[in-house]
Amino acid sequence: MPERNQIIDDLRGICMLGVIGIHVGSFVLEAPYPNSFLYMLLEILSRYSVPAFFFISGYGLFCQYRPETTIAYLPFLKKRLQSVGLPYVIWSLFYLLYFSAVMPGCINWQPANILFLLFYGLACYHLYFMVILLWFYFTFPLWHKLFSFFQNSSLKLGFMLLFLLQIVFNYWTCHPNLKSTDLPVFLQNLFNYRLNYLPLHYLFIFMSGGLAAVYYNTFIKFIIRHFTKVSVFYIFTLLFIGGSYYYYYFYHNSSLIILVNTLQQLSLQGFLYTIGSLIFFCAVFESYQKVYSSLISKLAYCLSYPSLLDGYHQQALSRWRNCYDKQKNSFDLLSSCHFICTLKYYHN
Repeated sequence: MPERNQIIDDLRGICMLGVIGIHVGSFVLEAPYPNSFLYMLLEILSRYSVPAFFFISGYGLFCQYRPETTIAYLPFLKKRLQSVGLPYVIWSLFYLLYFSAVMPGCINWQPANILFLLFYGLACYHLYFMVILLWFYFTFPLWHKLFSFFQNSSLKLGFMLLFLLQIVFNYWTCHPNLKSTDLPVFLQNLFNYRLNYLPLHYLFIFMSGGLAAVYYNTFIKFIIRHFTKVSVFYIFTLLFIGGSYYYYYFYHNSSLIILVNTLQQLSLQGFLYTIGSLIFFCAVFESYQKVYSSLISKLAYCLSYPSLLDGYHQQALSRWRNCYDKQKNSFDLLSSCHFICTLKYYHN
C-alpha cells in the first residue's frame, strides 16, 4: 500500500466539501420561505463529513502504529500536541482576544476560566472537533490495545458489539433523562459538555478507520466485490435520514433548526448514514479513480487556497454584509480564515 493513499485523499476532499455545505447551510434560513430540500442537502446530508474525519484519523494512526507494534507514548503525544494541540490553543486564544476586542468585558481572563474554556473547546463553537481529536490522541494506546484484543479473540464479534454499543451510547447521550443539577459542579460540567470532548461518541467510526488501515486490501476487495450491496445500503441510509427529515417536517411540523439538531451525526439515522457514506464513497473512488482522477479531492485542494476562493467569498461576504452588523461581519471573516486553514491542514 502506498504511503499516500489516493482513496483517503479523495475521501478527505469530499468531506471538506461536506463541511463547506454545513457552514453555508444556515444561510438558507435567511430566505422568507426557506427551501426545505436545500436545507436538508446542506445541513443534514452533509453531516457525514465531521465523523468521517475521525475515520480518516483512525486510518492514519493505525497505518503508522500497527496493532502488533509498541507505542512510545510520550514521543507520540509530543508529536500530536505540537501538530494539533498547539494550533488549537493558539486559535482558541485568538478567538478569545477577538471577542474581547469587539465585546469588551465578555471574557473572564482568570486562568481557571481560560483553562475551563480550553478543556471543553468553548472558545468558539466549532473548536469541539479539535478537542475530541486530542482526546483520541491521549487515549490512543487504549484503542490500540482494544484492536489487538479484537484480533486475538474475534474481530467480527468485537466490531459487532462495538457497533451496537455505539448506537446505545449515542442514544443515551442524546436522551440522557438525567438532571445535571443534582450533580456536583465539576460533574455537571463534564456531563453538560460531554459532546465537546468525549471521543466515545465517535469510537466505532474511529476504530473502523483502523480496521480499514490494518486490512486495507481486504477492505477494498470487499467493497468492490459487494459494490451493489454497498450502494443499496447507502441509498437505504439516505432514504432513512431523508425520510425521517420530511416525516418530522410535515407530520410533526418540526422547525428546520429542530430537525438539524435531531438528525445530527449521533442520531441513529446520522450514524448509519455516516457508515453508508464512508463505504460508498470509498467504493466509488476505488472503482472510478482512473475516470475521475480525484476530481473531488483536487477541487477541495483548490478550495483550500484563499486566492481561488475570492469569487466564492465575494458573493458570501456580500450577503453577510446585508444580513449582519459590522461586528458579526468581522467574526465571519475570521471564521472563514480559520476554516480555510483547517481545510489546508487536513489535506496535508
